[in-house]
Amino acid sequence: MRIAHVTDVYLPRLGGIELQVRDLATRQRAAGHDPLVLTTTAGPVRPDDSGDPPVLRLGREVGIGPYRVLRDRALRDVLAAQQVEAVHVHVSAFSPLGWTTARVAAAEGLPTVVSVHSMWHDIVPLVRRYARWHAAADWPVVWAAVSTAAATAVRDALDGAPVAVLPNGIEPADWLTPAQRGTADVPTFISVMRMVRRKRPRELLHALLDLHAADPGRFRAVLVGDGPLLPALRRELAAAGTGTGIRLTGALDRATIRTLLATSDVYLAPAPRESFGIAALEARSAGLPVIARAGSGVADFILHGVEGWLVHSDDDLRDAAAALLGAPDRLAAVARHNRAVPPRVRWQTVLESADALYATAARRHGSLPRTRVLAGAL
Repeated sequence: MRIAHVTDVYLPRLGGIELQVRDLATRQRAAGHDPLVLTTTAGPVRPDDSGDPPVLRLGREVGIGPYRVLRDRALRDVLAAQQVEAVHVHVSAFSPLGWTTARVAAAEGLPTVVSVHSMWHDIVPLVRRYARWHAAADWPVVWAAVSTAAATAVRDALDGAPVAVLPNGIEPADWLTPAQRGTADVPTFISVMRMVRRKRPRELLHALLDLHAADPGRFRAVLVGDGPLLPALRRELAAAGTGTGIRLTGALDRATIRTLLATSDVYLAPAPRESFGIAALEARSAGLPVIARAGSGVADFILHGVEGWLVHSDDDLRDAAAALLGAPDRLAAVARHNRAVPPRVRWQTVLESADALYATAARRHGSLPRTRVLAGAL
């Protein structure tokens, strides 16, 4: 099947959507589909030889960063020229290409799935207003989100329209390496994130510094990731003095992160608006207990008290981490469970779920009106 994955943001820009779209299309290609990526993110004109899916970079109109608004006719021409048989749109909080393509593709009779990769809870009124203006809830598309938590807000924004859950993909066995912990070592906390406000790296750093002040020398911590907040975080850590046991590594590749997970004990996921939490799932797959925020997407694969702990505030996260410093047996029991029992989320189930959604989208075209889709043209 010729599947067009449509995303405003894509490689070489780095982020969760960018990597997941690449990985999904790559896996579909290996499974016998014929995917391509349509994006307005600038990048190499010629495809590389890495085995990644082909990329068509659209649009020369004025815009901001990777974001461009394409006219309906231009999108129709691209979809026709590429002989697209199904469209999989990937959207976040702001996705002009994604929204327009979903409407145009549905109007053209193409089976269309729209996956929401972000938490819309804080922007529901804005999205609802836009969706009502364009009658999006009546489009013959299949709506999905990457987690139960994310799907709740999408359903609210679409006035109760059905929203499936299509999680991000992972191969758990790729992350489970032989444990390299020494029994005499103090516990090591680890977190991997983009250093941006919504991921709450500053709040996590402050929690760890508070924990160090209360229990100096009782733990180490490694915070991995790059982003605009990293320089300020490094200044704060330097001001706290030496001996905190906390490191800020900057960006690291997947192989290095996998090695760090093998030498760590607990993964910390501080963001309450985490739509999925792929880094937390990678840590869980590596066997680490996870402390994460309740109500985030991480709750789909972390059962409280079994695979980790779900907390309700920054203080709760700090207190849960502090409690583990005095409970090594409890920590070891959860780690043994996580190493012995792989998570249910894996690429094979994601690929099967995506195929099922494409089939549902194909059936939906015969049962819903198309006139309101056409009326929403920009």
